[in-house]
Amino acid sequence: MSMPNNANTQQCQYPTMPIPNYADTQPCRYPTMPILKTQSNKVDREKGPSVGSSGGQETTTFGRRRMRPMDASEALELADSLALAFRDNPLNRAVIRGSAARRVRSNRYGMRATLAAAGGRATVLVPAIQAGAGLGGLIALAPGGWPLPPPPVFAQLEYWFGQGFGTLRRWGKAYHALAELHPTEPHWYLQLLGVAPEARGRGIGAGLLEAWLEDVDREGASAYLETDRRENLGFYNRAGFEVVGAEEILGTPIWRMGRPPH
Repeated sequence: MSMPNNANTQQCQYPTMPIPNYADTQPCRYPTMPILKTQSNKVDREKGPSVGSSGGQETTTFGRRRMRPMDASEALELADSLALAFRDNPLNRAVIRGSAARRVRSNRYGMRATLAAAGGRATVLVPAIQAGAGLGGLIALAPGGWPLPPPPVFAQLEYWFGQGFGTLRRWGKAYHALAELHPTEPHWYLQLLGVAPEARGRGIGAGLLEAWLEDVDREGASAYLETDRRENLGFYNRAGFEVVGAEEILGTPIWRMGRPPH
């Protein structure tokens, strides 16, 4: 979902983790929730969306000019930072039962599979500094790029065995529920936006979002995302997104947001 995510001064966009299609997992429908107004959800633009912890008060800040494409050699590092970024997201808690350490471990397998599937098919941005992938990143799909294909066999097997049956089943339900609501018209999709807890409060999330939207606007395209954090609504609203729908999935509110061509 882009699931993402992103609360208490962090940047995690729900982009949930993309889940391979499982033939034995049936789509599930969930009751629609009332659309919520975004005006009351104030999020500092410099801090960006938050995910659940406050992070430090580092002095270095980032803008859209300080972002770059991820190098393939940084995939594992980015998977680790995104695993931490989504650890406390509401949907993450609903899907992955157990301790915070278990959620991080499960997320790590999911992020590795996502990045393996995204290779050459997605825009993957990280802060333009050494070890920038360790701070967080963004994964977005161009029009026609959603859904991602299954990852290579090894990554897919690692993902399956690393999750456990119950977690796989719940991710499958969430994925299929959101897939049924995904727009059919051509659009850019914000699959993931996450910032590691220790790097929050430095404008990384805002910089990643702005850098990506420059490409979207250059093409005159629309954009779409999902978030499971109410705190993110104001942040994305200021970037031109509006709530287009809200659902409850596994007991967790999910907001779908769209952005018309600019």
